[in-house]
Amino acid sequence: MTKIGFLFGAGAEIAYGMPNGGKFALDIFRRDTSQAKEKFKENRDRILNYSQYASTWLPQDYNSKRVTTFRESVYENIIKDTVVNHRNDIVKRINNFDKVAVPIAVQIFDSLPNFKNIVQEELGREYQNINVSQQLKYNDYLMDGNRLFTSKIFSILLTYYKNFEFPNISDRELLGDIVKSILQLHIGAMSENLSRNLQENIFSTHELELDIFDDLGSNLSVNYQAAGVKGLELLSRKAPDDAHHIVKLAFKVIEEIYAEVLDYKSVIDSNWHYLYIPKHEWSKFCNISIFLHSVREYIESCNFNDQNAGYYDDLNSQDIFEIETIATSNYINNLIGAKLPGKDIIFLNGSIDEFYDPYMNTTISKEEFDSYERFAVPLIFTQSGTKPMTSIDMSIKYVDYYSKLRQSDFICSVGFGFNTDDEHINGIIRTAIERDGKHLVVIAPSKYETVEIRSQKLADQLKVSRVENIHYVIVDDERRVDGEMLWTEYIVSSDFLESIEEVSHD
Repeated sequence: MTKIGFLFGAGAEIAYGMPNGGKFALDIFRRDTSQAKEKFKENRDRILNYSQYASTWLPQDYNSKRVTTFRESVYENIIKDTVVNHRNDIVKRINNFDKVAVPIAVQIFDSLPNFKNIVQEELGREYQNINVSQQLKYNDYLMDGNRLFTSKIFSILLTYYKNFEFPNISDRELLGDIVKSILQLHIGAMSENLSRNLQENIFSTHELELDIFDDLGSNLSVNYQAAGVKGLELLSRKAPDDAHHIVKLAFKVIEEIYAEVLDYKSVIDSNWHYLYIPKHEWSKFCNISIFLHSVREYIESCNFNDQNAGYYDDLNSQDIFEIETIATSNYINNLIGAKLPGKDIIFLNGSIDEFYDPYMNTTISKEEFDSYERFAVPLIFTQSGTKPMTSIDMSIKYVDYYSKLRQSDFICSVGFGFNTDDEHINGIIRTAIERDGKHLVVIAPSKYETVEIRSQKLADQLKVSRVENIHYVIVDDERRVDGEMLWTEYIVSSDFLESIEEVSHD
């Protein structure tokens, strides 16, 4: 029987109604942190203040010092990371405004004809005659963004703001803030591209190659405060329940845009090291600790749709191959654990049942934490804090997973992105492919690119030379190949196994 080693990522859980990364981030920053703060204080109160730990590692009067949490000051870091890392995606997303907005309009107004009729009635203008592309254009340096002004729904938002008499003046103000925030994020992303291009190519001709010119473009930078912080502040609260329906539409659209691109890794990266120096940076130690407790609370509160079928159900119900190992980069134990009962799951990025003691650089269980007499935080961000990965507990997990992959006939990945933040996992897969000759089978939805192009891109991303060892299996919304065979059946079908075998002997 074929033995397969599995790797799951966030994409495997979308079918169960779990939030994507950006929605996850938005919800976290909307949360009330009072419960997380209490959890932190309970942990603090268990510490013996006469212990060597308290006297050498913690500040004086730690048990009565003010406990703080992240406030709006972190938004600029989040926006900077988002604009820098996702500038092209932001421009593309906003340029295709109707692609984002139309499904939301259909949902809010029950149907597209309903939406059109209401707009026509309220604005007193034929739907097809609501356009702003002739009235609004960016400066030539930002001309790539002019596609936004061809958007029908963005034109409608602007026309409502300009012409409609809102019963509640606050609705008009909120709509104006939303439109302005969309434009700020759009301009910020395009400006980042422009600034980056100028920094790297300040001269169109440079044959002198003088080193004194190397940093001439360094003074060209984006004001991230103006690039999207206002939008994030706006989204830190929820839309008023009694808002006008067009304002609700606008709010949902900007929420969807931010949720697709929001990157909060910098908050973790720039604050994680404060976990190791509470004596000198007590306030920042509190901030990152309470944030991690709050994230754990949110993850634990996420309710998955038990009625939906997904990849975990498919794997649990099959009996045609042997599961050598299952690893996940996700944290939600109650979902994968409930769907794959009795299976030994390796949590490569930590989980909601694990806590990390920065003082000892070790992990403990949730049960141990409940009576723990040192500070510990939920272990759920190992890719952002490299130190936890050096603990023996995490090292054992990685070695165990790699050993089991070596014993597998091939590796199957579902919903994992192989992003640069996951290099600690990518390295395991890379070694299994390059050193051990293992094949990687990626289960993925259809895209405009061919499987050959996708395989080459992933090989480049993983930094592997054996592109022939990477295979994409394209599935539809029902997780079937060519609308017929379920993916679990296809990956052990004779045709597919023979195709892998042929590559192995080439």
